[in-house]
Amino acid sequence: MMKRKAFLSVLALFLLAASAAALPKIETPIIATTCGQSPGAMMIKMSAMQAKVAPVDSSKTITADELDPAKCKTLIVTTGTSMKGMGAAGTDVDKEIARCTALIKAAKEKGILVIGAHIEGMARRTDASDEASIKAVMPLADAMLIITDSDSDGFFTKYAAELGKELIVVKDALSIGAKLAELQ
Repeated sequence: MMKRKAFLSVLALFLLAASAAALPKIETPIIATTCGQSPGAMMIKMSAMQAKVAPVDSSKTITADELDPAKCKTLIVTTGTSMKGMGAAGTDVDKEIARCTALIKAAKEKGILVIGAHIEGMARRTDASDEASIKAVMPLADAMLIITDSDSDGFFTKYAAELGKELIVVKDALSIGAKLAELQ
């Protein structure tokens, strides 16, 4: 019985270490952008600043040509977007997806870590533009970052497993900065 407990303890520690090793190392500077129209990138910036993760910036319009590896070591692209907000802002979901996929491809070519994020909960998983941004960004990302509410139905847990991506789960948007600091 003691040998079995010892074995299980060692196995648990090994699995924990393997899981921790698989999570990406976050390097600064960080740039956050949103695929579409939402406050996601600004929320990441504010949470990271609160946790004293710096430098971090957000840009609604950064393009592949503007991405400089000297000014960005980690790119976070938030998904889930408001069709109503996009229409009011004159933003087109197809153009945003094209911008973000080109941005992610450029980041990977430049050795920049890419994290796909869904941090505004189930409210940003309700329409075709939400789904389109998620399906465009997440497969290209190195890892996925979500809040608990975004995965209340298990969608991201299953999707991350299907894509073979590490899934970073935090309680809420305010917890993002602390998790980024932990992964540095």
